[in-house]
Amino acid sequence: MPDALYRLTDDFAPATAARWRELVAADLAGRPWTELVSTSRAGLDIQPLYTAEDWAAAGDPTGRPGAAPHTRGGCDPRGEPTWDVRPEYTHPEPAVANAQILQDLSRGATSVLLKLDPAGVEGVAVRSVDDLDRVLAGVDLALVPLALESGPRFRPVSALLREIRRRRDLADDKALGAHQADPIGSWCVGGNLPVGLAELLDDMAALAAETASGSRGVRAVSAKSCPFHNAGADEARELAFTLAEALAYLRAMDARGLGIDAAAAQIQFCFAVTGEIFGEIAKLRAARTLWGRIVAACGGGPSAQRMRLHARTSARMMTRHDPWVNMLRVTTATFAAVTGGADAVTVAPFDAAINVPDGFSRRIARNVQVILQEESHLGHVVDPAGGCWHLERRTAELAARAWALFQDVERRGGLVAGLRDGWVQTSIAEVQRARERDVARRLEPVTGISEFPALDETPVGRTRPAPPPGGTPAGLRLAGEDGAAHDPIDPLALHRTAEPFEVLRDA
Repeated sequence: MPDALYRLTDDFAPATAARWRELVAADLAGRPWTELVSTSRAGLDIQPLYTAEDWAAAGDPTGRPGAAPHTRGGCDPRGEPTWDVRPEYTHPEPAVANAQILQDLSRGATSVLLKLDPAGVEGVAVRSVDDLDRVLAGVDLALVPLALESGPRFRPVSALLREIRRRRDLADDKALGAHQADPIGSWCVGGNLPVGLAELLDDMAALAAETASGSRGVRAVSAKSCPFHNAGADEARELAFTLAEALAYLRAMDARGLGIDAAAAQIQFCFAVTGEIFGEIAKLRAARTLWGRIVAACGGGPSAQRMRLHARTSARMMTRHDPWVNMLRVTTATFAAVTGGADAVTVAPFDAAINVPDGFSRRIARNVQVILQEESHLGHVVDPAGGCWHLERRTAELAARAWALFQDVERRGGLVAGLRDGWVQTSIAEVQRARERDVARRLEPVTGISEFPALDETPVGRTRPAPPPGGTPAGLRLAGEDGAAHDPIDPLALHRTAEPFEVLRDA
């Protein structure tokens, strides 16, 4: 019996990057191999081949999952090998939203993302504690994390939720989820606020203090990349502006009496993720690294440097025509989110860009995650991207590019100042214009739209159900709300990549 295992590589001469370049140069008939180098939207050079020379793995510079610099994950991997499946609910009728929630929880969902809108135009029409009670009927709030999306009305909505807990004899320290207060995000999307931004930051800090003292399983604040991403930002700008937003929240809470460690523990991040797998994996890994660096610079301890990361599939990449291709888009985006280390994932149904999703599209969206968990066992591998020369190099380069942009934001006075003077909007608009040029020239193809369009498709026609009659009740109005638009800025609008071609199709 042989003393050593036979290795196939013993029969081949060692391969080197230099030798590979020689062979490629010969195939290119005199053209330089550098023609194979592409450039990402964020300005990073993407090499055609990566080798051990591109990443010095000695000493494991990216650490281990759960430890600084958190590139490989924010949590210790010895827990449950999975992630939180978090569907979103937007149907205006509380009873219908409740039925959807109960169905999803019985079929693989593990938490609830509830988008509220008293008018019922963009979310569930919750106007009172009884409405919220109907939406959450049959949901065990001690077992099911509840994330709320309520725009600038996060403080009065949190009061409704406290009343629900009181009715159900649920102690605050048994609650799970997130209030997701994001006043700057609401400001970016709406272009104004019902009260001043300073007042909303006061409300946010007060809610964070209440949550920190009584609800250990709940986070009060959310820093979301979606407004920047949906307006057209590349990965570097998306990272820089989202981290600048989180730092603004950290400073606001610290200035109002909550220490750095306690304030950082109240912030959850939400990143939009597209189907560009490698770029999105690098983005999420870089986000954890940079946030840990920021919190450490502010004096936060090791536990405060960990990022709680919620990923949601990109609204920008979704199409209205040939929407079934969106199933592929959200599947690759979910793969990227989980491989990048997301703690919770929200998958948009394939018809989300058309109107309120139906039961079939909701089931497909839910099963995308269930199949990746139960059949692909994707959550059982700790940091599957770790050690990949391409992804390690790309993560480091993207982090460096985003950090330089973040420092530029700080030199200009922070994100709020950049939004007020329009610099942030202008920076994103430049990237969006370049993307639109590439889409128009089919250099950035959109399957089913600019490539392989199904011209004979039967359109998916659906209208949003009429909301219940009524408006915003007094109980959900903010202190000082007077009906005027406060702190006006240029809003960040959603620009779907497919929209220009869809307009041509519809003309």
